[in-house]
Amino acid sequence: MKTRTTLLLILLATAAAIAQRRPADNGLSLGANASYLHPTGDMGKILKHGLGGNFDLKYRVNRVIGVGFETGYHTFKSTIGNAAYASADQSYKARLIPLLLQATFYIPSWRTTPLPYLGLHFGAYAHHIRIAQDRNDGYYDTSLSKSLFRFSPGGGIHAGVLFQLASDRCWLDLRLRADYAPKIRSQYDIDDYTTGNIGFDRMLLPGINIGLLYRF
Repeated sequence: MKTRTTLLLILLATAAAIAQRRPADNGLSLGANASYLHPTGDMGKILKHGLGGNFDLKYRVNRVIGVGFETGYHTFKSTIGNAAYASADQSYKARLIPLLLQATFYIPSWRTTPLPYLGLHFGAYAHHIRIAQDRNDGYYDTSLSKSLFRFSPGGGIHAGVLFQLASDRCWLDLRLRADYAPKIRSQYDIDDYTTGNIGFDRMLLPGINIGLLYRF
């Protein structure tokens, strides 16, 4: 009888220790990460890779489902030194601010870490595009400086892995992602008689995020 009681106490103590080590199934988390985005298609012909960061606030509904909000700030520089005209030097600078809702599915395993996940994000992308052109062939001076704002709906997918660090509250977050905006208004007015084109009318950005996530 004494042996059975001792074994039962050992089992209860072990179960309590495991329960303390495993993070709660639900609750809030706040993440901050650095990001690298790679423009493709027509956008990639004009803009170089984008660097920046993201913040996301997420609520873990249960062990496998999380919902949240994400925003960030990314900058892109021009890949081209001249426009279609040989005598015109044209450059672009772009900034991107995503405003996205997230739905994430965590793949549970018998271990607390690593914790893989898959998800969707959707919402809108705010683009600030600055176009500068300097053309003077001796007859015409067509210098141009335009600052444009575009707001486009879109979404994408993400997949990553969480690694527990010193405690069950602090995690390393590694994430692959792809963001897509199917329609971006490409034309803009130069003057009352002339229109220009930013050079792309959609966005496809594969990328990677690395950062920290803190669970409350």
